[in-house]
Amino acid sequence: MTALADALAAAGERVAVFADRPRSREAFARPYEIRRFGQVRPLRGWMKRRAIAQAADLAPITGVFADSWKSMAAIPPGPAPIAVFAHGAELPPDASPRRARRVASAFSRAQAVIANSAYTAGLARNFLSAASPPVLVVPPPIIAPAEPTAEALAEIDGLIAGRGPVLVTVARLEPRKGIDAVLRALPAVRREFPQAVYFVAGAGPDLGRLQALAASLRIEEATRFLGRIDEARKSALLTRADLFAMPARREGNSVEGYGLAYVEAAWRGKPSLAGRTGGAADAVIDDETGLLCNGEDDAEVTAALIRLLGDEPLRDRLGAAAQSRAQKELIWPVALPQYLAALRR
Repeated sequence: MTALADALAAAGERVAVFADRPRSREAFARPYEIRRFGQVRPLRGWMKRRAIAQAADLAPITGVFADSWKSMAAIPPGPAPIAVFAHGAELPPDASPRRARRVASAFSRAQAVIANSAYTAGLARNFLSAASPPVLVVPPPIIAPAEPTAEALAEIDGLIAGRGPVLVTVARLEPRKGIDAVLRALPAVRREFPQAVYFVAGAGPDLGRLQALAASLRIEEATRFLGRIDEARKSALLTRADLFAMPARREGNSVEGYGLAYVEAAWRGKPSLAGRTGGAADAVIDDETGLLCNGEDDAEVTAALIRLLGDEPLRDRLGAAAQSRAQKELIWPVALPQYLAALRR
């Protein structure tokens, strides 16, 4: 949403943001108005509605973008056309009747629902009737990442220490990301590629379990958990990677709605191994920008990893296509006109 507001402002639109108070107290300067609301939830929504209504009284509003169906309650009736984003996680397939009615009511107020993938669009349509607004699929665009610094590259090179091939995952550490499947595949991978090394960047509740799994498999020497890393180190890590591996799977109602991390790797010319479940098929095109596999099947994950690591021409072909798609299609100049058109439907 920050990138959307930035892109709208850069395109000459007058922008006002109505948002919750941030968790961080870091400065957040932008060339447009940002109104923050920190009250408890019911009061916070009421305060936003009042502020948006007052803004509409002062000047016409061209359109409103809501970050999810839950934010629709903070938009007063009738200020302007509304486009609401759908990400996937907020649309459980087994929603209770009460929750389903709330989602359907929120969506019914919108001019269009913008889904991040075909999978998420299918979830959203479960809450819509024939008279409901259309669901548009627009893959989330990527902000061009900064080039890695010499210092960051040197740091990553020191961690690699001449080993390879290099597998990388950058993600929030939770079971559905499939990091455990890559760990379980690593002993077989190391039999084929004895110097293979696996870097996991990110933080999350699954860290302890993943570290224990690596210890039980006796692959600590080949696995490094880097924790949360900054953009310079992430760019350096992806630059040095041979393969981005995140064979995501379903865990209960938790599933990957899209997977921007795959596109970040693609920007650096790296192919991905992704799970077939959820919206990853919109982020990774099978046998074109990477490979899709069944993230719940360890044997299939292992076979796909060994195939990719053992076939450099295949990795080069997939990586080049992934980079071209990321840098030419999955960018803000392509997405922004689609977002604006959603308000006019």
